[in-house]
Order: sequence, then C-alpha cells, then structure tokens
Amino acid sequence: MIYLMASVLLIGATASGAADFYAHWGDGKAELSSYKVLQPRYGEMREGYGVMIFVTEDINRETLIKVESPTPDEDRLYVLKLNNVLKFTTGLYDYSVMTSVFSQVEGGRHPFATSKVSLSAQEWCGHVFDEALFVDDEIRGHINSYFENEGRLHYSLKRPAAFASEDNLLIRIRELQGPFMALGEERVMGILPSLWSLRTTHRPHEIIDGKVRKRTVETVEVGGDSLLAVRWEWTVGGRQRRVWTEKSYPHRILLWEDEDGGRGELQQTIRVPYWQLKANRDEVYRRELGIP
Repeated sequence: MIYLMASVLLIGATASGAADFYAHWGDGKAELSSYKVLQPRYGEMREGYGVMIFVTEDINRETLIKVESPTPDEDRLYVLKLNNVLKFTTGLYDYSVMTSVFSQVEGGRHPFATSKVSLSAQEWCGHVFDEALFVDDEIRGHINSYFENEGRLHYSLKRPAAFASEDNLLIRIRELQGPFMALGEERVMGILPSLWSLRTTHRPHEIIDGKVRKRTVETVEVGGDSLLAVRWEWTVGGRQRRVWTEKSYPHRILLWEDEDGGRGELQQTIRVPYWQLKANRDEVYRRELGIP
C-alpha cells in the first residue's frame, strides 16, 4: 500500500466519458494541483514544490500559438493545456522550470494527441527555452540556450506510428474521454523523453524505444481517506517512472516516483480562473495550495 502524506481537497467524482469532459472542463476554470517534490540534482536530493495547471483553450491550427484575436473556428484547435511547474533550490540558487503541453482534445491521431511541448528552465547561471512542434508525422524543434555548446539549435524528428511524448503522457493517462489503455495492457512505442529529462541529462533530442503499462488498481491513503488509484508505469530507454492517477473522474495525478529517487505527492487541488487572480488579496489561494 502507498501512503500519501498530504491533505487533499477532493473534487466530486463522476463516471469517465466524453460528456463528462466538456461538462467538467468547459466551465471557464483551471484545475490547479500542488505537489511536495523531491528532485535530484548535482548528486543530491532537493526539496521543492510543483504545481500542475490543467485548462482548456484554443490555439491557432497553423502557428500553434494561443488564439487571442478574432479567428474562424476552422483555424482553431481546442486543446487541453498542462503547465507543469517545478521549483527547487540548489544550495545558494534557485531553479524555476515550466513545461507546457498542448494536447488536442479531438481530431488528431488519437484523443489528446500532442500538438506542442515547450520547456523554459531558469537558474542563476542562465536560462534555456526548448520548443517541439508536432506537425503531421514530424517533430520540429528549436532550442535557445545560454550555454555555448547548445546556443541556438534546430532539430527534426520523424514520428513512428506507435508514439508518445512523455510530457503528454501526464494528460493521456488521465483518460478524460474514456480509456487510453485496458487495465493490465502494455504497449511498446517510440517515446520522446520529457524535455526536462533531456535538459538534466544533456542528451540529444531523439525518439527512444519505450513501454507504457496500465498496471493495476491499488488503494492509497490520502489525507486519512482511502482512494482507489490506477498505477501506471513507463520506461524510456533504461529510465523508469511510476505514476498513480485517481480512479474516479477527473483522474488527478496523485503521486509519481522515479528510479533516481525523485518523487511528487499531491497536496491540494482547487479549481479557479487563476489568470484573473492577480491582486495582493489573491495570495490566499497560494496559502490554500500550500505553496510559498
């Protein structure tokens, strides 16, 4: 049994399905979940926190940039966006990392197909921006980096038929419009590693053989309550990760564990229009999430 030492705001659960998706995610609010994080860096474990922000929006079908001006419906893509925020300290200085994932709700190669993934990483030496655009069967990427050995780079990758972006798996395994995989199923596929893992290992951008497994249903203790959770596992090359999602809709990410000791535990979840909450008085929501 897995114990999550966290206090969690439980959101009403319904059966999973397409109708639930639009009823739940079309309410003009975002889902914000905070996490207590252990992050390995420079040979030591660092304590930090994370926030996963899930929200729907329209992006331009051609540019893959958010629509903010009058745009015909046929030029829009309706996406579920994940902003995956990570904050931790290494000795004197801070790391601030955000991975943004834009996942096409319908009309792609499959439900929640990846449209774009970008990463920005800042620390006191400098910062890096990495963006991958998913166009037809190609991944077109570019890097703008403070570091000389990277500088300004472009890369292009061919997507295989069986493919996943590791960053986008955090959306797909939530199964927000029905099952992604059957319980007990394992799939072999080419996987683009998370942009953050490529950043920390200084590996080139390439698609690596991997496996995704929907392992089992387990009971987890969350804030004194017992919740059913689905255990997912995947391997990317020789690296392994385990993620537990809440069995009840909307299947939140409850916990993750990496073989290098990295882990995250859910603390709180709220649903708010966070882009409107920018007054000093709105800091109350940070306290509600339990983040600095």
